[in-house]
Amino acid sequence: MAFDRLFSVLSFLTVIPTRGKKYEIEYVAKNMYLFPIAGLIIGIIIGFVSFVIYDYVHGILLGFIITAMLIGFTGLHHTDALSDLADGLMVRGSKEEKHRAMADPRNGTAGSVVIVFYIVGTVILFSYLDDKSQLISLIIIAEILSKYSMILQCYIGKSAWEGLNTCFVTQMKNNKKMIISTILMALLLIIFGYDIYQITIAIMTMLFVTFFLLLISQRALGGVSGDTIGATNELSRFLIYFMYVILIK
Repeated sequence: MAFDRLFSVLSFLTVIPTRGKKYEIEYVAKNMYLFPIAGLIIGIIIGFVSFVIYDYVHGILLGFIITAMLIGFTGLHHTDALSDLADGLMVRGSKEEKHRAMADPRNGTAGSVVIVFYIVGTVILFSYLDDKSQLISLIIIAEILSKYSMILQCYIGKSAWEGLNTCFVTQMKNNKKMIISTILMALLLIIFGYDIYQITIAIMTMLFVTFFLLLISQRALGGVSGDTIGATNELSRFLIYFMYVILIK
């Protein structure tokens, strides 16, 4: 039963097949508090492969391969959310008009530009990681915290409109689940973190992104949407790498 709960969130966050079992979105939302463990698994898989290929490729090529693995393994699920949120925020008009722009399956100019910058930037940032031990640790930390950022945003924020986000926001309005998720996040960071300075910078970055997008979404949309939550995952990961390169490396 416990494995089934974890597998439901892992299958939601990645392209891992469900072996013919379809998890209802309500069931995934109910187990959202396990996102940090799913982040750990994603980080270990990507980190291990990156560690193995590190001695054979370097620089931009290394960054390209790691970015491609990360995007491929997570199925562009939240990358698409980042694009949709950018499109919505660029629309001048009512909350309903922004909603329509975000629901449009076609990428707008803003969304396309943001995705290009996001992918190219991620490739460049990975190319700066020149220590194998720090590389795998940073990847794991970024995945754990980016997944926790979605939990925190659902716990604090309110739903902008009825949709995919609603069940996640509703399910995370639960103090017990939030405490369990926070304890899991903290324990995983202590075990897999490279050093306390790296962990502290990563946590502060995650909190900044979470509250910043929460504020922006609240003003523009009246609350958080599924795209806001997904975009928080992507930007938290990206800026954790960015701050590492700027302040630690």
